[in-house]
Amino acid sequence: MNWSHQSVTQIIHWPPFTAKIERHKKKRFSHLLLHSFLPLSTLLSPPNAKSNLHMELTAAQLKAYDGSDASKPIYLAVRGKIYDVSSGKNFYGPGGAYAVFAGKECARALGKMSKEESDCSADLSGFTEKEMTTLTDWEKKFQAKYPIVGSLV
Repeated sequence: MNWSHQSVTQIIHWPPFTAKIERHKKKRFSHLLLHSFLPLSTLLSPPNAKSNLHMELTAAQLKAYDGSDASKPIYLAVRGKIYDVSSGKNFYGPGGAYAVFAGKECARALGKMSKEESDCSADLSGFTEKEMTTLTDWEKKFQAKYPIVGSLV
């Protein structure tokens, strides 16, 4: 049978089909609620939304999350947002290719594509349009891959 866009659309919007989908969604959602130990606010929040674990850290406090203490997560900040990059400990942990960023605000270094510790700062003065674009691309990668756990104050 040759399915046209119109015939598929008609089936999707056919009331019995739509009702079946809605029942399935409700059943699955109620199952998720009943068998979850997570609070409702966590279940309803979109992925990578700011969680209830949102914290505020100073630059000095952020340094404690550089990966040198295995019992603590690894954090880094980009434009004031703190990301938990612990899942990438091979990159950001001690000896990793990007370990210089751990425990620091690293917006300038990312925009300049630099691994120099002196470039790890929030200072974007003198940035070119290309460097701003590079920084924005890095931010999108972090937002897609790592949870935001707080902000730098």
